[in-house]
Amino acid sequence: MACLIAAGCMTDNAQNEELPMQAELFIDGGVGFFPGLARPIVLDENALSADERDELARLASAARAEPAAPRAAASKPVPDGRSYRIRIAFADGTKELSCADPSVPPAFAALMAFIKAHGHR
Repeated sequence: MACLIAAGCMTDNAQNEELPMQAELFIDGGVGFFPGLARPIVLDENALSADERDELARLASAARAEPAAPRAAASKPVPDGRSYRIRIAFADGTKELSCADPSVPPAFAALMAFIKAHGHR
């Protein structure tokens, strides 16, 4: 699990091999949220078909490139709104993306839906 959050945790034999992409989706808040019971949804590209790996790479690249949703200073918090974080371990390091209801960017939402559909707790 340490490779999910730490960059550069390859063994000596794997220094020149590309790390498989891994992602964790964290969802906080919402109705009936219990922090102690909340576990991330984890997705490892090794568990995916070749087409699904390509789709994951495309979605992750799009989400990385998409600018964060602007937060309006005057907007009120959404009652029982959720916040979302996706931590992605790439071969070149780890990136964490985050947003909250109601401002979920489209590429982030697409990546989140893919992780939910193909990942596990």
